[in-house]
Amino acid sequence: MSKKKSIQYDVVVVGGGINGAVSAARLAAGGVKVLLLEKDDFASKTSQESSNLVWGGIKYLQSYEFALVYKLCRSRNELLKAYPNRIRQIGFLASIGPTAPFGRLLGLFGTMFYWAIGLFATRRPKVYSPSVANKIEPRFLPGRAALEYFDAGLPDNDSRFVWHFIETAKSLGATCLNYKEVKDAKFDGTWEISFDDSLSGESQNVSAAALINATGPFANLISERFRLENKSTLALSKGVHLIVPKIHSSERVLAFWDEQGRMFYVLPMNDRSMIGTTDTRVSAETKEVTAEDREFLLKQINKEMNLTKPLTESDIIAERSGVRPLVTDGKSGTEVDWHKLSRKHVVETDAKQKAISLFGGKLTDCLNVGEEVFREISRLGLAPAKRVTSPWFGEEPAHAKREFTDKAQQYFAGKPELELTIESLWRRHGSRAEQILALISEDASKADSVFDGLGICYAEIEFVAQNEDVRKPEDLLRRRLPISMSRSQVEIASNKRLNSLLSS
Repeated sequence: MSKKKSIQYDVVVVGGGINGAVSAARLAAGGVKVLLLEKDDFASKTSQESSNLVWGGIKYLQSYEFALVYKLCRSRNELLKAYPNRIRQIGFLASIGPTAPFGRLLGLFGTMFYWAIGLFATRRPKVYSPSVANKIEPRFLPGRAALEYFDAGLPDNDSRFVWHFIETAKSLGATCLNYKEVKDAKFDGTWEISFDDSLSGESQNVSAAALINATGPFANLISERFRLENKSTLALSKGVHLIVPKIHSSERVLAFWDEQGRMFYVLPMNDRSMIGTTDTRVSAETKEVTAEDREFLLKQINKEMNLTKPLTESDIIAERSGVRPLVTDGKSGTEVDWHKLSRKHVVETDAKQKAISLFGGKLTDCLNVGEEVFREISRLGLAPAKRVTSPWFGEEPAHAKREFTDKAQQYFAGKPELELTIESLWRRHGSRAEQILALISEDASKADSVFDGLGICYAEIEFVAQNEDVRKPEDLLRRRLPISMSRSQVEIASNKRLNSLLSS
C-alpha cells in the first residue's frame, strides 16, 4: 500500500502512556504542533498496571532519598489541589507485624516525618494500640498495633487518568493517534517518520523538527533503534495485582510487609479488593501472571489477615501484570540492587538530533515531566517565542459540578445507584457528561447500571464508545472505564446488553 504524503509537525511523541500524554498536553498548551503516536491503545502498558495510587513514596525514606520524597509529595499535593474529584486523599492502615522493618514508635516517627516532608498537606498520622487497630479493621490479626498515614489515590483506573491528558492535548490542538506503530524514524536535519495503522495496515509518513521517546519500558530499545545518544538504562520489575471479593471493611488501604520485607497492599476497588504487588526482576515487558505470582500473593494475604476462610485461586475475579521501568544510571541490571531502585524519572536530550528520551517515572510526578519536556523543547528553539500557555491540567470549577449534579438528579430518579453514578459521571467526564444526560433523555433505560456497584450506566458506555477513540472492546472495558478490572470475563460475557453495545 502506498504511503500518504508527509505532514509537518514541530514534535512527534512516540508512546501514549502517562509520560507521552502529559508531554503532548503541555507542548500543545505552549503552542507547539504535536503528533502523538501509540502502537497499541493509550495507556495500554505500564500506565494501566499501577496500584492506582498518587503517593509521595514513603518507602523511599528507607533508602534516604529525601529529595525525591519531597519532590513526589509536592507533586501529589499539586495533583490533589488540581483534581479534587479525580484524585482523593486516602488513609493507609499499616499492620505492625513481625515482618515490618520497624516497631510502633519508630513507625510513628517515620510517618510523622513523611507528613512533615509532605508539607502537612494530608491528615496527621496516628498510631493505634492492638485493641483499637482490631476495632478499626476486624480482619487484622489480633495483638498487632497499627499506623495510619495518608496519601492519595484514583477512584477510577490509572489509564482513565492518562486519557484525561490525551483528551486535553487534543482539545489544545494536538493530534493523538492510537494503534499507530512507528516503523522507521530517521534524522537528517529533520525527523522523517513512517508509521502503520496496527489494525488496518494503512501507512503514512510525517516529518517533525524534534522527536520524543516516551515509550516507558521500551525506551532503551527505541533509543537504540533510532540511534539516540543516552546515558540512562532501565531495569524492569514486574508487579502483579489480583482482584478478589471485598475482604476489608473500610475504604482505607491496608498495608503489610511480605516475607521479603517489602510492602504490599489491599486496596479498595469499588465493591472489590485489589491485592498487590509483587516485585520480580524481568528482562522484557510482560503481562504474564504466573502460578507462582498468584501463590505468593495469596500466601501473603492469608498469613497477614484474619479471613473467614483463606483465599484461593477460585476467588480471583481478575488479575493484571505490568513492569516498572527503573532508571539505573547507565548500569546494567546485574550491577545494581534493583530492589532499592526508586521510581525517579530522567529526561535526556540529544541536542544534535533534536530528540528527547524519557526514562522511568511514575504517575505522581507527571506534571513535572510535562514541564521538563516543555523546557527542553524550548531550549531546542521549537517553542513559540511568545510564551502564551493555555491551562493544561486541572478540573472545572466546583459550581459547574453542582449545576450538573442538580440537573442529573431527574435522569436517575428511582435508580438505586443515583449518587454513585452521578458522582462517577462528573469525575470521569466533567461537563462532557451533559452529552450522556442527553442520551438518557432520549431513552430512560440508558440510565440503568451496567453492573451494580460500579456507577457506570449504559449511556456512558455508548458515549465512551463513540467519543473516546475506542477501537477494541478492551479499550473501553479496561482502560476508558474500570469494568474488566473488577468484573470477571464470565460476568462480562453474560451481560447481553453490554455486549450488544460493544459490537454495534
